[in-house]
Amino acid sequence: MMILGYEGWFQCRFATDPDPTDDPRGVSGPTFSVPGEPPLDQIIRLGDYVFPRFPRRQSDGVTVRSVTIGQTPQASHPLLNASVRLLDDPRFQQRNMIIAPLNPPFQTPIDPFRIQISGGGITITRQDCIDLVHPELTYKDVFLNTQLIQRRQNQVAIQSVAVAEKTGFMNYWEVRAQRKADLERMLKSEKDPIAIAALKKRIMAIENDRFLIGEKLAATQFMGMQCSYGFSINGGSQIVDPDNSLQGTIGRSQAWPVTFWMGGFDVDTMFGYFSGSLTLPFYPMAT
Repeated sequence: MMILGYEGWFQCRFATDPDPTDDPRGVSGPTFSVPGEPPLDQIIRLGDYVFPRFPRRQSDGVTVRSVTIGQTPQASHPLLNASVRLLDDPRFQQRNMIIAPLNPPFQTPIDPFRIQISGGGITITRQDCIDLVHPELTYKDVFLNTQLIQRRQNQVAIQSVAVAEKTGFMNYWEVRAQRKADLERMLKSEKDPIAIAALKKRIMAIENDRFLIGEKLAATQFMGMQCSYGFSINGGSQIVDPDNSLQGTIGRSQAWPVTFWMGGFDVDTMFGYFSGSLTLPFYPMAT
């Protein structure tokens, strides 16, 4: 058995309540595009970010941080530091809880789900199908079928300690206040009129924490929210390893258990943290 542990920052540029999820700019909710940025697109990105904002401009994408074979952690392995991506433009399929179940609350199903891990001359890809009999079906086709969607549901924790320790968001109000101070400092030296307008928009949104109770709640509580997922990836897979760098065989007839959590979403940058693992059936070469 091979276990790949991964983590890093994710980006998802999407409008939130009371705006429609697919609003291209964000008008009334705590997330929004600013001058100089393209429209919001709702895509979950684990790297290759679109117009990342300060202070996430140099943040690490999601990469493999540990490789364990059997019970033995590998000090060196070609998949260490490999990039982890979700392909095919995955999105949170909830539409402000319209098509996601309300019980349990805060369901944020991700669809499509096709994971790819690539590094060291190796590429591992696998698709999860909501319905193996009809693999073409999407979450929106089956959201009323509780039996089919149950396995993709997530668990939610608020004010998560794990999230705080990964993001550094220990005291949410202080994070917002410090962000405002940093943006005001940047504004003083900025000369570009478009960048000035963007900074003023972000500063105003944080200042409105004093008045917009609903938005203030979202701005701070998202920082501590942790959505945890766990299911077995069941669809078609592809393994590219031309130089046999894996030194063994990954089973493709078996499902691959995947677990991960997403949390610490910062409405100002529209970034959050992603951490989890993928378990692969693995048969090493005889030595």
